Formats: sequence, C-alpha cells, structure tokens
Amino acid sequence: MSLTRLIPMPNGLRSFLQLQRGMLFQYGWLRSLRSGKPVDRHGRPVPWFSQPAIDFLSQFDYREKDVFEWGAGHSTLFWAARCRSVVSIENNPEWAAYLKDLIPSNVELIASTPDNESYVGRIRGRGKFHIIVIDGTGYGRMPCAAEALDHLADGGMIILDDSDMLLQTTRFLRERLTQIDFTGFRPGSGHAYATSIFFRTLDFKPLGVQPVLSPAQPNKPWQPE
Repeated sequence: MSLTRLIPMPNGLRSFLQLQRGMLFQYGWLRSLRSGKPVDRHGRPVPWFSQPAIDFLSQFDYREKDVFEWGAGHSTLFWAARCRSVVSIENNPEWAAYLKDLIPSNVELIASTPDNESYVGRIRGRGKFHIIVIDGTGYGRMPCAAEALDHLADGGMIILDDSDMLLQTTRFLRERLTQIDFTGFRPGSGHAYATSIFFRTLDFKPLGVQPVLSPAQPNKPWQPE
C-alpha cells in the first residue's frame, strides 16, 4: 500500500511531518536514542517514564518538596534539579558508582543489596516524603508500595512506573488511593508504557500556567473562551 493511500495529501503529509518533528526532535526522543539516556531536547535529564507522565510532572514547583526513590537514575537528576532533597536507593553497584559522580549535594544516594531491610526498609525512620517513586529492580515493588503508604506526606504522590506490567501492585495502591495512568512512549523507546500516579489529595502548585504547552505545540495565540 502506498503512503498516499495511508495519508491523504497534502494535509496528511503535513501532519505526518509535524508528528515526526514533534516526537523525534521537539520531545528529544531522537536525542535520547542517540545518547542512550533519557533526556529532553536540550539534553537535560528526565525520568524514563512515559512522556505524558513527564509532561504532567514537569509543570509543578517542587522547591519545598522531598523525594524518596526506589531505583536511582536520570530521574534522580531530574528531581535533584527541582526538589529540596532526594533520597535514592540503588541495588546495582555499577550503576550507583556511575551516578555518584553526577549527583548534586541535595541527593543522598544509598547503594543497597536487594534484600528487604537493606532495600525496602531504608525508607523507615526518615519521616514523610512528598514524592515517592517505585521504579527499582530490588526486592520487589509490592513491598515498596506497602512501605510507601506509611511514609507519604499529606498532599503527596506515589509514582509507580511500568504499572501496566505490575497489576497486583497497581491494584493494591488503587484500593487505597486515587489512581491516574499516563500511557505513552518513553524517551528513546519504541514501545508504549504506563506510569501511574497515586494520591489522596494533591498539593503541588504549578510553576506558571497550567497546563503548560507541550514542546511540540505550535506557537498559537490563546483561544478565546
């Protein structure tokens, strides 16, 4: 089948090229692919979450917020640039060593073994966190979810990545909190994934206008309402 039958010309071709430019370049997908790291179009670190989840999370002011992560990575650098403090647990020693030279002073990076106390239990005794990320490959995400509920600050959120492949953990959190799913492509990845956010109430102020324009949004004037 020819391209002309799949995409009516010329408006279809224009839309196809806009889609290609938006995803590959303006969202930084191609830059992520080339670098082997999740980054935006400017090369700044972003979490390896679904792009809709990244768009949602990028619009809030986190300067007075504290983050706990099971699973360190470029998300650690993303949060460190925005939040007051980040505690990140990582059970891969090579990956932890790589990140050690990249993290700023507001990050506590803890190398862990994948057992319950060293990995899951490291959140205990640290108080409450406004953002808790469950995205590691350690002891298991279900035990992390149970711990997260006890350490979530009022107005905070729990972020579960790969939630479409973790149905029991997703159901466990959904039965106790409100769930919103963000499904889409990851930076540099050819497959769609789901990143889910769970909360009782959300207390995050926007950085400016909400919702913000996406990187691929054409520069158009605001519409009359």
